[in-house]
Amino acid sequence: MQHFVNEYEYTSDILEESVGAWWECKFKAGYRSMLVVFILIAVLSIVLKRPVLLLVEFAPFFVIMLLKLKKKKAIQIEQERVDILFHSSALSYCVEIGEDISVTSSKGNNRIQFSDVEKYIETKNLIILFVKGSMTLALDKKGFREGTKEAFMSLLADMIN
Repeated sequence: MQHFVNEYEYTSDILEESVGAWWECKFKAGYRSMLVVFILIAVLSIVLKRPVLLLVEFAPFFVIMLLKLKKKKAIQIEQERVDILFHSSALSYCVEIGEDISVTSSKGNNRIQFSDVEKYIETKNLIILFVKGSMTLALDKKGFREGTKEAFMSLLADMIN
């Protein structure tokens, strides 16, 4: 089994990218549904020659805006939690990947089994693991001290179906 070590400081930027990606993934179907509803209403108003139906266009737009606001609020809440728990001091993570995933921070040490990882995504700066229980584990792409990002992505593709 390959061994990887990823170390990084959990900054506001990483927090925002990680929580934001979770929200985008979690509600991707909702965004798409609202877009389809928006288009259907427009088509129906044209086909039925009832421009008054265009007033209903505000409903899916409102839902999308509400989801965006909730995402922003979730990021703020997570930042408040980190500030309260760590008194605005630096929070560092060391993630070791071998037979399982070991996460060490100033909060302690936790282990995650690969079977508990539901999926993963790659963002601009992070690899984000979606763990059962609506949890995430972010790894900084530049934070690999052992192994490479490419080899880790290959391992994830093999381990997580």
